[in-house]
Amino acid sequence: LLIAALVLLLLVPLIGVDANGARRWIGVGSLTLQPSEIAKLAVILSFSVLICKNRGKMKTFRYGILPFAAILLVIVALLVLEPHFSASIIIVAIGGVMIFLGGARLVWFVAAGLISGGAIAVLLTMFPYASTRIMTWRDPFSSTSDEGYQIVQSLYTIGSGGLSGLGIGQSRQKYLYLPEEHNDFIFSVVCEELGFIGAVLILVLFALLIIRGYMIAMRCPDRYSFLVCSGITTLLAIQVILNVAVVTNLVPCTGISLPFFSYGGTALLIQMAEMGIVLSASRSIPAKI
Repeated sequence: LLIAALVLLLLVPLIGVDANGARRWIGVGSLTLQPSEIAKLAVILSFSVLICKNRGKMKTFRYGILPFAAILLVIVALLVLEPHFSASIIIVAIGGVMIFLGGARLVWFVAAGLISGGAIAVLLTMFPYASTRIMTWRDPFSSTSDEGYQIVQSLYTIGSGGLSGLGIGQSRQKYLYLPEEHNDFIFSVVCEELGFIGAVLILVLFALLIIRGYMIAMRCPDRYSFLVCSGITTLLAIQVILNVAVVTNLVPCTGISLPFFSYGGTALLIQMAEMGIVLSASRSIPAKI
């Protein structure tokens, strides 16, 4: 799966489909395929295999850091070409979690944090639109008709829902006001239609799903199942937290979808497959008498 993901990511700059100034999809007839979604699951599965094979050697640089860093470096390099920084952040984060669960030394994470900080500084210098997003995040109302338009409309959408919402299907902001209302900013529409109460209930459901995923992981009888379930659950948690943080302007605006809600065929198929893997792992857990 990792090899397939790398091949598809290589093909994106060559035969990919352009949309909103980025080339992240491959056209398959009338459909599109997003290789970055496949890469997320591929990282979890391949890292789990490597960790199991290198058990007892994870505290060494050669086995505990080098192969994982090489894989992440290649994937992130291909994603930057698209460009797709949000997927890069998620994949690096999930890769770091997998390495941590594998038992790598903490000193490597400190070094990785310093390197990541330097890399972010370089990206902000090389890609002006990234630094613009940071400035917009700090004060979105300073450019309500330009860079800050999307996040300002998102905040208006969330606020107009009030306590109980306008009702399912009754959102007003989704009609030509809020960009990407069906995708990255779907949670803003949820807040407008279901209100504060409905939004909190959805977040509680996500929290219960994440907690259940970790419970299954901790009860798995083998190391591989534990790593896979932990990785998938962490990926779900990262995407939910970052998506909600983006639409509420807690973090700079970037394209991160909300699992099971945002429009996107590849993402939904992969997410359903991930849940199937977790369910499959749960079958190996001995039932309580």
